[in-house]
Amino acid sequence: MITLDYLKQSCSHRIVWLLEALGLDYELKIYDRLEGTGFAPEELKAQHPLGKAPVLQDGDLVLAEGNAIIQHLLDRYDTENRFTPAHKTDAYSNYVYWLAISASMFSANLLALVSKKGDLGDFAQYTDAQVGLYFNHVEQSLEGKTWIVGEQLTGADFSLSFPLQWGLNYVNKADYPNIVRYLEQIETHPAYLKANEKTAGGLDLSRF
Repeated sequence: MITLDYLKQSCSHRIVWLLEALGLDYELKIYDRLEGTGFAPEELKAQHPLGKAPVLQDGDLVLAEGNAIIQHLLDRYDTENRFTPAHKTDAYSNYVYWLAISASMFSANLLALVSKKGDLGDFAQYTDAQVGLYFNHVEQSLEGKTWIVGEQLTGADFSLSFPLQWGLNYVNKADYPNIVRYLEQIETHPAYLKANEKTAGGLDLSRF
C-alpha cells in the first residue's frame, strides 16, 4: 500500500499528480501549514527525520525528497515507460539533467523567498538574478517542444512543475511565454486536475 504525506501549498502536489498519472491506488494524508510561520507541522517528524513533505511510504520503504520519490515511482510502476525515456539515450540523459535543474531551481527560489522577506540589499539582486537565470534557460529549452525533454511527458516535467509555479512569483510572466504555455498545459492535464480534486483545491503559491 502506498501512503503519501502531503503538505498543503508545497512540492507534494507534483507527487499526487504523478500518482494519478500512473493510475495507482494510494492513501493521502494531508497536513496544514502552521499559522503565522507557514512551516510544516511537527507531526511530519514522526513520518521522517527531516520533518518535511512529501514523504512516501511504499510497503516497508519510506522516502522523502521529491525527485527520489518520482524516480522510485517510475522505476517500480512505470512498466511501459510512459514517463521515462529509454535508458542509454540522449533523451534519458536530458531527463536526468532536468531533474538536477529542478532541484537547483528549488534552491534559487528559496533564496529569493528569504530575500523577499527582509531587506537584504545586494543579496536580493543576486537571488533575483539566479531565478532569472534558470527561467531564461527553461524558456529557451522549451522553444519548439511540447515537454521539457521533447514530445514525451516525463518525470522531469513532474519535477519541474513546482519550482516553475513557485518561481513565477519572482519574475515577469510576460517575459516567459513558453513557460506560461507549459504550465497551462501541466495544470490542465487530466491527472493534474484529479490531483487538485484529491487535495481539495490544489496549489496557491501567492503567499510565497
